[in-house]
Amino acid sequence: MRPSASRNLTWTRGLGHSRHRHEGTLAKERNRRKKMTTAIIGIGNIGGIVARDLATGGEHVVLSAGNVDDVKKLAAEIGSLATAAETNRDAVERADNVVVALWLDAMKVVIPEVADLLRGKLVIDTSNPISVGGDGKVSRTLPDGQSAGEVVSGLLPRGTKYAKAFGTLPAPLLAASAHREPKPAVLFYTTDDVAAAGEVERLIRIAGYDAVKAGGVRDSLRIEVGGDLHAFGGLNGRLVDKEEGASLVALSKV
Repeated sequence: MRPSASRNLTWTRGLGHSRHRHEGTLAKERNRRKKMTTAIIGIGNIGGIVARDLATGGEHVVLSAGNVDDVKKLAAEIGSLATAAETNRDAVERADNVVVALWLDAMKVVIPEVADLLRGKLVIDTSNPISVGGDGKVSRTLPDGQSAGEVVSGLLPRGTKYAKAFGTLPAPLLAASAHREPKPAVLFYTTDDVAAAGEVERLIRIAGYDAVKAGGVRDSLRIEVGGDLHAFGGLNGRLVDKEEGASLVALSKV
């Protein structure tokens, strides 16, 4: 089942999920893994939240954005696990993974500027192919049937690992739903790379969610705005747990 890509969507559902901390799970993640650093390019609504949640889970993050003063301010607020980079290239050079949390049009500019530094790294794309009108309605910016995931993955040099994640919830819900109890909320992701899948799932877990793979890059429409696995689509603002998320992914394959 493919999502309808032409709808305009608004979302006004209230937020009622508390941010409880799974300290035991986070401690296990810290002890299990080597020290890793994740760059966050873009510290707006989504990027700033992802940076905070990853640092809470013990991940070292290096931040970059157009306004260096804003980057330094956020890094100071997050604490010792966050570092401000002067440029996007500086951030990428210092990281194992790169989360690009920008609008799609901005990604088309920024990714080519750092492309020579991306080989061997995991790039996580949070984008949705949308624009937001003055009335708050969301409209697609790509032709029906084409995903932002396909566009962004096509910008990357050979040897780069790619995944789409952290873009399936609107910023207010993402900020309010990490470390939900008793069952963590799900963040869906897509990738064609087996090695990338393991690393994306690690990052999603330490950010306070369960991870469910929705398929490969060609399935990215499902987890973008208007898709059946997006909060601004088939889920209609509803969070799901891992069991339900896996069932929803499998449903379209029947």
